[in-house]
Amino acid sequence: MKRDKAAAQKHILIYVSYMTIAMLGAYVTIYQYTVLNFTQLFEFNAVMMGVLIGIQYFGMAMPPLFLGLLSAKIGKKKVLLLAYSFLILGTLLVGLSHSFVFFMGAVFVIGAGFSVTEATFSAVLMDEFEGQSTKHLNFSQVAFSVGALAGPVIAQTLIGIGIYFKSIYLFASVVFFILAVAFLFTKHYNDKPERKSAQNGSELLAFFKNKFFLMLGFSVFLYVGIENTFANFADSYFELYLGKPEVSAYALALFWGAMIPSRFIAGAVRLNTKKMFALCAAIIFASSISAIMIPDITLKAAMFALCGFGCGPLFPLLLDSAAKVYKGPRGLCMNIMLSFSSMGGAALPLLSGVFVSATNQAAAYFLCAATVLLFSYIYLRAIKATELK
Repeated sequence: MKRDKAAAQKHILIYVSYMTIAMLGAYVTIYQYTVLNFTQLFEFNAVMMGVLIGIQYFGMAMPPLFLGLLSAKIGKKKVLLLAYSFLILGTLLVGLSHSFVFFMGAVFVIGAGFSVTEATFSAVLMDEFEGQSTKHLNFSQVAFSVGALAGPVIAQTLIGIGIYFKSIYLFASVVFFILAVAFLFTKHYNDKPERKSAQNGSELLAFFKNKFFLMLGFSVFLYVGIENTFANFADSYFELYLGKPEVSAYALALFWGAMIPSRFIAGAVRLNTKKMFALCAAIIFASSISAIMIPDITLKAAMFALCGFGCGPLFPLLLDSAAKVYKGPRGLCMNIMLSFSSMGGAALPLLSGVFVSATNQAAAYFLCAATVLLFSYIYLRAIKATELK
């Protein structure tokens, strides 16, 4: 009876985890779809559009370092409840904001909650389901992609029926609140605080002294920069550069939707790490160039789907690579990796905004292609010194 009850509790935890991560995915693409609306509302140029994209990721960058240590001290569940409060408050404030300073502050708060939620839930799934990290990282990212696929379609539909684009964030705040209440009643079996390492910060210092983890962290930095740039400039590329605003939501949805099958395959089938990485990187490079060079609009949208398919397995692969080697608290490890990813998500779009302002929206995709080459070199150098297969 106790075993059945524990199994039921774990299934509830999986459900709440996946639903929350799916909602994070929906939020990401809703923001990506409406960022042009905010740019026009505040009368910003392309550089400031890059700032709007980047401010959220700056918010994601630092909190994981502190809250990752806190998760080792007080437990992952308490940290997740704190992260939920950031998401609820931030989305509520975005929906109510009237000035760009107020808006940026709210987006920064969302970023803090977002990165800590995603990282800590990844650690929860690893610790509660020992030995199944690859499966749950990929399947949770499948949930993220499903949410991301739905996000722009939901936003477009709601705006189409007359709902003001900022009001969508009020709905998001309600959903995060409901998920937080559901999570409050989940039971955890492997959430024991590690007070000693949390107090002296030795685990954090050890991470940054390790060359492998630094290279892996920089790989995550570059990968998320690519993903974030490719997605966030979709709306302005199709609407402003190509004059096809009706295509932008579908291209963005295809990008995220195509991650679903590739992440599912990576989670269900054991694949060689190096071969899968090389194939995915080649797909991203080719599709980034092709999305610009191919004149046909339908094929351009198809290249967005192809890029999404290539991106799909890479983020969970990078996190799993860290988890398999790191010997300290996983909550800390995942939060550090998410901190690297968030800095990349802020930096590359900002750089892209500068290039776009000087030339046109196509420059963002050429920058993505060039970054893929650097990303591939860094990651393959990192895993060469390990026994990851």
